Amino acid sequence: MSTRTDRIAETVLRTNARLPLSVLHTIGNIFGSLLLILPGKRVATCRTNIESCFPELSRNSQRRLVRQSLRQISKGLMEVGRLWLQPAEKNLAMIKSVSGEEHITKCLEEGRGVILAAPHMGSWELAGSYVSSRYPLTTMYQKPPLKGLSKLIKDGREGSGGNYVPADNSGIRAMLKALRKGEMVGLLPDQVPSQGGVIAPFFDKPALTISLLSKLSGETDATVIFVFAERLPWSRGFKIQFLPPDELISSTALEESAARINAQVEKCIRMAPDQYLWVYKRFQKNGEHFYDR
Repeated sequence: MSTRTDRIAETVLRTNARLPLSVLHTIGNIFGSLLLILPGKRVATCRTNIESCFPELSRNSQRRLVRQSLRQISKGLMEVGRLWLQPAEKNLAMIKSVSGEEHITKCLEEGRGVILAAPHMGSWELAGSYVSSRYPLTTMYQKPPLKGLSKLIKDGREGSGGNYVPADNSGIRAMLKALRKGEMVGLLPDQVPSQGGVIAPFFDKPALTISLLSKLSGETDATVIFVFAERLPWSRGFKIQFLPPDELISSTALEESAARINAQVEKCIRMAPDQYLWVYKRFQKNGEHFYDR
């Protein structure tokens, strides 16, 4: 049964789904700027992450990147109503260019499975929609905190053709089956695992890193290809970018594989540093008191 909070959230999402992208981004810019005036834990995390990962930047440049990041995050929050509730073809029409897709087609034509790794940057929702509209894609789905929105979100994500499976052992089995059939699965490579994982460098600092991606690629010899949907300036749409694969991810020891995965995440981030989810605590489980709060 949906709660009052669920109903309010659904109303906001349905309202946002009817607004032009430029209006959503304008509201996102305003909200992101307000976050700097009313700082909280997430703003502090964003600042700590950027200062730690980009020590070469001046203080003014770091502050500018914090402001830009909060605005991008707010834009992303404003977009999801459109992405979940609009017809898939309208969402896909926002994509203005695609680069590197030949890396996927080459692997699939050879009968190899592909693990699509989409970091928390840009619009990972749109990146998943684009891929699932063109290829069989199996992705894990974790129910949101607002349980009343679970069906709305799942239906929206499956609108472009993706197959969403539970984030448990049955989901892992479904992903293994898809990879062995030479299909594609999707994972968030920078997700901090609730249990397990390995410590690997990320921006030269130890970070708890998921081991599932490395284990899936090692067991099936699947190719890992990174992708992100970059927001274009002035609300002109999005650009999908697929990176060339690092074939050693599937053929090295677990710790080295995790390090290579983090290196690919870092490579994506350096292409559009303001569009990464810097409010995410990547470093909080490495045995150090990394964050003040």
